[in-house]
Amino acid sequence: MRLLTSLLALCSCVTLADPYLPFRADYEVFHGNSSLGGGYYELEQLDDNRYQMGYHSSVKWMLLSDKRSELTEFTVQDGQLVPQRYEMKRSGTGPDFGATIVFDHDKGSIDARYKKRQAEFELTSPIFDSLLYQQQMRLDVAAGEKTELYYPLVQKTDQRDYRFKVTEEETITLPYGELDTIKVERVRGPDSPKETIIWLVPELSYIVARLAHFEDGELKADMRLQKVTFEEPAGESMAANPEDSGSAENEAP
Repeated sequence: MRLLTSLLALCSCVTLADPYLPFRADYEVFHGNSSLGGGYYELEQLDDNRYQMGYHSSVKWMLLSDKRSELTEFTVQDGQLVPQRYEMKRSGTGPDFGATIVFDHDKGSIDARYKKRQAEFELTSPIFDSLLYQQQMRLDVAAGEKTELYYPLVQKTDQRDYRFKVTEEETITLPYGELDTIKVERVRGPDSPKETIIWLVPELSYIVARLAHFEDGELKADMRLQKVTFEEPAGESMAANPEDSGSAENEAP
């Protein structure tokens, strides 16, 4: 109860942070202490009630390379994110491949394609894709109403359930600078060797500050925030990078 009260107090700044505010956040990607390259998240508003969120990355490890792009298009109904279409493309070492998921609300069905596989599911609500649930997580943590999060989603050609728990507040130091964050951990089976942790920043509209993946206690992948730019309603951008502006606190929405 003390943790929940503390987290709700920290989330009281939601009126000053808008998880729907368009932004671009750039990250450096690590394997252990070795830098592999970078990537960025981008949220765009397409019209009054239609948004697009994307993730793009380009990484290299020794002689291996991997470039990926993901896009999810969604609308909002009564505070709930409603998926419309998801696309993923991958290129680099080895065969290129992609994936698409079409959420057909007229037919009440989901058509999922990955490589040469195809599957069709009944459209239920709520439902997410492997990118959209991250945007829903930002909204849920910003609302500050619960510490257990549940996201049914379609990934590749499978239906899966992702569960997370909000665990604590934590101040972390990144290439961006020092940030006060809310720490969220993925809930897996008791015998799973995997651990995934996400840190969200309330003062920066709850964007991801860091995402780390461990296996058997060893850090396998680590994405760390470098800079972020938010789009003002008038269409002008405002940087929230301490190195550029001198103060993240003054530039944050």
